[in-house]
Amino acid sequence: LQNASAEQDRGFIWEASAGNNRVYLMGSIHFADSTFYPLRNEIESAFAQSDTLVVEVDIAALDPLQMQAMVLQKGTYTDGSSIKDHINDNTYRLLEQYLQKRNLPVELFNRYKPGMLVMTLSSMELMQMGLSPAQGIDMHFLSHARGVKPIVELETLDQQLDLMMDIAESDQMLHQTLEEFDTYPELMTAMLEIWKKGDTEGLNELLIQKPLREYPQSKPVFEKMFIQRNLQMTEKITAYLNSGKSHFVVVGAGHLVGERGIVDLLQRAGFNVRQL
Repeated sequence: LQNASAEQDRGFIWEASAGNNRVYLMGSIHFADSTFYPLRNEIESAFAQSDTLVVEVDIAALDPLQMQAMVLQKGTYTDGSSIKDHINDNTYRLLEQYLQKRNLPVELFNRYKPGMLVMTLSSMELMQMGLSPAQGIDMHFLSHARGVKPIVELETLDQQLDLMMDIAESDQMLHQTLEEFDTYPELMTAMLEIWKKGDTEGLNELLIQKPLREYPQSKPVFEKMFIQRNLQMTEKITAYLNSGKSHFVVVGAGHLVGERGIVDLLQRAGFNVRQL
């Protein structure tokens, strides 16, 4: 039954056009489960008709060991200092409490930078909920495109890691993440429901508006993590719309919604964009 219902799920997909040129914009959930599949026909046929798959980063093409080495190199302190030296006492206390509650030894994470902790702990929480990156929407399309269509990246892993590991507001980002873990299961359940319904307003509220209201101090992080990247991605997508080839673009769903989301930016630039 579940699979029959998955085909009714709207998902997050738009079609942007300029003359005869098409770009499909698919909002990804990077950690998902089998209840997302099969995706509805319109989504799969849009993918089948596209010449090129575009993703944030082609994670599946990277050697896992090389990737791990790169993440560790960028995400840990190599100067002998530890996380305690880089965040305020309040955030450190939250971290200790969180790790104790999960029976994780603090020593394991001592050398991790805040961005690395956010990445690692969030992944662990999601996996505990039965969600996995292997079943993420981006991985689904990467595995179908490999060897069949060209795969293009909007960003590099290098850029993503530098942003995550060296963000000036890392203490605040870690603090907010640790506080949100209490309600993480509810948050994720709501997000998955919203995605399946294709509810753009709902996603904008949950992922962007609500956190900005509750943590106004997170605006600079939001600007860097979302807005600046949205602007750079939109520039590339605009070029695809003038390329004469059709592109199927998969990015985190949060990049597509809200003011100065990619859909909004393309509409402002005069392209015709409609949700499918």
